[in-house]
Amino acid sequence: MVTLSRKFESAIKAICLLAFIFISSSAIADSVVISGGPTNDYESWIARLSDDRIMVAFARNPDWASGDLYVAFSADNGLNWTSPEPIISGSGDQATLSFVQMPSDTLKLFYASDQNGSYKIRSAWSVDGLTWTDEGVVALGWGTSVQYYDPTLVVESDSSLAMNYVVMSQGVYVAHRPYGGQWDTEMTQVASTGYRPRLMKHTNGTYLYAYHARTGGQYEYDVFITTSSDRLNWSTPVQITTNRNSHDPFVCRMYDGHYMVTYAKHAGGAYNLYCRFSLDAIDWGEEFVITEDNANNTQPHIWPEGNDLYLTYAHAVNYPDDHDVYLEVLAYLTGIADNPNLAENYDLDLGCYPNPFNAATTISYTLTEESLVSLEVYDILGRKIANLINCNQPAGEQTVVWNATDQPSGMYFARLRVGLHYEHVKMILLK
Repeated sequence: MVTLSRKFESAIKAICLLAFIFISSSAIADSVVISGGPTNDYESWIARLSDDRIMVAFARNPDWASGDLYVAFSADNGLNWTSPEPIISGSGDQATLSFVQMPSDTLKLFYASDQNGSYKIRSAWSVDGLTWTDEGVVALGWGTSVQYYDPTLVVESDSSLAMNYVVMSQGVYVAHRPYGGQWDTEMTQVASTGYRPRLMKHTNGTYLYAYHARTGGQYEYDVFITTSSDRLNWSTPVQITTNRNSHDPFVCRMYDGHYMVTYAKHAGGAYNLYCRFSLDAIDWGEEFVITEDNANNTQPHIWPEGNDLYLTYAHAVNYPDDHDVYLEVLAYLTGIADNPNLAENYDLDLGCYPNPFNAATTISYTLTEESLVSLEVYDILGRKIANLINCNQPAGEQTVVWNATDQPSGMYFARLRVGLHYEHVKMILLK
């Protein structure tokens, strides 16, 4: 029989190992379908525009050979979306897209097209996201027979652009374009083999490049990370998955300086989305699961915005010919209420006792004035377990008892919202 002291020790170890957690945002508790129906919609890209709308561009490809690009908008932080409208169409396949908003508010779209017989990266620009002006093929120095595709763009502080891309059968590359200038034609190779590359730049000046590459048979892939300070010299790649069935990485920087990589991984009969974090892009922490579906979830893209993560991905309604574009808004936590943006100018003194607990614990907090309060409990997978408080409460110390007799042992999170301010506390249930 395990003693309580050993249970407590195990609980403390679990807390120490769990450096990060996602919980569903209070704004969007479940997945939102941006583009549904019988169409095959995938390869999405999301960002917030300067007019505060959220824009998602994606590819619609009924037969994996004749895709066009579509766009949808949300004016209420992702709750409701406009009907998708086509923005780029033509003969052949338009695919592997990304877009950025320049300091002038002009939107720049980059995508691959084989309308002239072989895949080349093309660009277009727009001021409203609906009407796009074609700029033609992005000249990167390659011959006419070379196929290159799958771009991701980074807007530098001087308004120049850095771009990653794939050259068919030759690996993954990076290029740069000065503001108002032309793309370089140095054809700088990052790795001699790789697919689905994604590029980001940290505020410390470090470029991080993620891609998946073959680690076994024809369809066995894992995710790799490499970094650079100058886009020319790249570190020895770090392999961050080992199951030989992980792909579609996406990288971004969190508000607290951590790198985040999200990817699709096959486990339990389906692809789902997972993530890992790092402070130095070398040592990557524990793997966390984001989605848990029986159907395949792939091709993630994340737009981090403070404590919120806007995640879009392709959800296989009927693989491989019917995908929908899904949105989830996740809250990113590091430790217990250690985000300075969450409880600014508030001292809510959120806690619970006992902790660890068996069956029930008392959650306490202090209000400095009468406030609208929401208190919810989530499990470790981000599922809402209980809604304990959702009303106005007077100033002073408040206590709420959470009875967890119907829940299994494990780690839980109490999330307190007072106005627009949040605090969180970890709770360990031991039975």
